[in-house]
Amino acid sequence: MLFDEHSDSESHIDLYRKYMSFNKVMLEEYSALEIASIMVIQGLSFYKTVMDDEDYQKIVKNIYDRRDSVHTFE
Repeated sequence: MLFDEHSDSESHIDLYRKYMSFNKVMLEEYSALEIASIMVIQGLSFYKTVMDDEDYQKIVKNIYDRRDSVHTFE
């Protein structure tokens, strides 16, 4: 399952809010592009660490396939 801000698990909602708060602090010192590049590589590294190669390839494909449904922040 890919998590997003619409997931209904209370722990996921809490994690999402904490991560967004952290990002707001980082935006005071770094550009959004710098933050995003670090987030992407860390996310992919997490996936690659905990998944076998077949599942990793599936999740990367799923992320790519959903690229047009990504929304901007307001």
